[in-house]
Amino acid sequence: MRRLWVLLVLHVFTVTVYAQHAPSSLMTAIQAYVGKKGHQERTPFRHALTDLNADGQLDAIVLLLGSSWCGSGGCNMLVFRGTNDGFMFVSASTITHEPIRVSPENVQGWKTLIVYSKAKGDVFMQFNGTHYPLNPSLQSKATTGQVEAAELLLK
Repeated sequence: MRRLWVLLVLHVFTVTVYAQHAPSSLMTAIQAYVGKKGHQERTPFRHALTDLNADGQLDAIVLLLGSSWCGSGGCNMLVFRGTNDGFMFVSASTITHEPIRVSPENVQGWKTLIVYSKAKGDVFMQFNGTHYPLNPSLQSKATTGQVEAAELLLK
């Protein structure tokens, strides 16, 4: 019972730490997304900010955490485009694990992501002009050289 209590306290502390470092406009965008999916509770997440589309604005890669967003295959990953007014939802992908990296490769104006798929290992997630792929396990495996050339965002 004591171990369960310690794990619960650590989980709550972790959620607080993540939220403290996220821009309020990103937290608003995440809450809007999860609200549309029927979840009103505050959702734990990890995030990284980087310019994915070379527009000079920081975009956000968000890994949702918790039992509503994660299963045995991984967690839901969201991508938001940074704007002058905040963040705009771009893409959602399922069954994603860390590490999450950004490749120097550009496809359709957005950088390619490399995420860990339990089924395949590190895989390429290329932007198709409107979004990143829904399911990482269906994507091509990244080579060791491609992984080494990528910037680590979430580990």
